[in-house]
Amino acid sequence: MKSIGRLTGALYLLLAIIGGSSYFLVSETLIIHGDDAATTQNILSNEGLFRAGVAAWLVTALIDIVIAYLFYWIFAPASPRLALMSMVFRLIYVSVHAAALTSLFGIISLIDQGAAAGMPDTVLRLAEAHLNGFMVSLLIFGVHLMLLAVMIYRTGAVPRLFAVLLMLAGGAYAADTFALALLPTASAASGYIDHAVTILATAGEIGFLLWLLVAGIRTPHVR
Repeated sequence: MKSIGRLTGALYLLLAIIGGSSYFLVSETLIIHGDDAATTQNILSNEGLFRAGVAAWLVTALIDIVIAYLFYWIFAPASPRLALMSMVFRLIYVSVHAAALTSLFGIISLIDQGAAAGMPDTVLRLAEAHLNGFMVSLLIFGVHLMLLAVMIYRTGAVPRLFAVLLMLAGGAYAADTFALALLPTASAASGYIDHAVTILATAGEIGFLLWLLVAGIRTPHVR
């Protein structure tokens, strides 16, 4: 079981590196919200980076599917229903984000047709459509993390501190999605939630994956 835990941790670390790089180097750097001309110019000037970012998102989707199965395999003997629910929510998260990625492929199509420079408003709309879809998917991912936290707390597969941290991280992801719908983007509350997500996700997910990578996972038992 320890070796499976370390494999899961290694994949989670790879996921964090690839997904984080794609998000911050592409979504946060190339896409300027509210400025279609700058966004289009950034993408066209860094086309290779943009395409690599889209490809990286596809890789993270595949890794997420494997991780979903590994968590199910680990926890199903001790908590079959929760393990199944957790896996289903992670797979739904992957599906929703994969659907949102079609917007970025729309931008690639415009580039290939030589039409992107003349349609900056469309480029920005497609880029923001992907981000909105990604934010919706994070609500579902947050539920997955909360279910994972419950399983960890019940089974003692890893220290229960990580159950608390993952529960907080999952709640933060969910709150961030609802904030996008309910609060103005520039509001102070929205900014606080963004910071909370960064802190809690780092403490919960990164701490958890490092524990898995170093210590593995104990055989889960129902308690």
